[in-house]
Amino acid sequence: TAFLFFMADWQLGKKDYGVENTLKRYEVALQDAVNRIKELRKAGVAINEIYMVGLGDLTENCYGFYDSQPHNIELTLIEQYALARSLIMKTIDTFLPLADKLVLAGVPGNHGEMSRSAKGQVTTNRLDNSDTMHLQICEEIMKANPARYKKVKVEIPTGFHQVLDVKGVKVGITHGHMSGGGGNAEAKIESWWKGQMYGFLPAGECEILVTGHYHHFRAKQQGDRTWFQSPSLDKSIDFTARSGMWSHPGVLTFTVNKKGWDNLRIV
Repeated sequence: TAFLFFMADWQLGKKDYGVENTLKRYEVALQDAVNRIKELRKAGVAINEIYMVGLGDLTENCYGFYDSQPHNIELTLIEQYALARSLIMKTIDTFLPLADKLVLAGVPGNHGEMSRSAKGQVTTNRLDNSDTMHLQICEEIMKANPARYKKVKVEIPTGFHQVLDVKGVKVGITHGHMSGGGGNAEAKIESWWKGQMYGFLPAGECEILVTGHYHHFRAKQQGDRTWFQSPSLDKSIDFTARSGMWSHPGVLTFTVNKKGWDNLRIV
């Protein structure tokens, strides 16, 4: 059985929840995840792999979506990026003693796009992205200490989406910003996933899909397919003021074995 831990929408540097609160909340999530693995093992779940999956938007890194946004960032980009990498490495080091195999994976999000503005303008292209850059740099850090990190594998996508083979089950991950059309988050993601199936694309073959971007936890099953929308570690005062919607910060976790997913918990 594999244990999956999703790193989604940290938006480090944003003042709404605040960097200090985000760090404290993530520490709780990490310790709860460690306890969860131990708890599951006591219950007879044979966890031997851990997946640490980035779902994008790990830093704030954009402006222009609402008037106050440039004044709502409390870390420079250098500080945001350093902190993101530090948290990823802390996540790896936390789980390192707990499994025979660890996998670090992830996808690019919209906040990771280089020099992105509300008009969708980017300096190079949308895949020139800090969310995947952090994974690459963490891989380089681990290569400098191969004895310590020899059981950690890094999987970095070449596109916007990624398919992970977890215990024979295809798990698709994408941030969610490449979905479009009308309707709510569910309608947009369903339409996108159906399009992947219609086009015979890898994500369309997945039994499980996990997305970020929309911040609120959601789960939906259709036959043998399940979609999970991961909660974020972020809060948005502006979004709540406009919509009345808000969510509790948290981290999505569940297990996967050859029978599918189980043991869902937000830590």
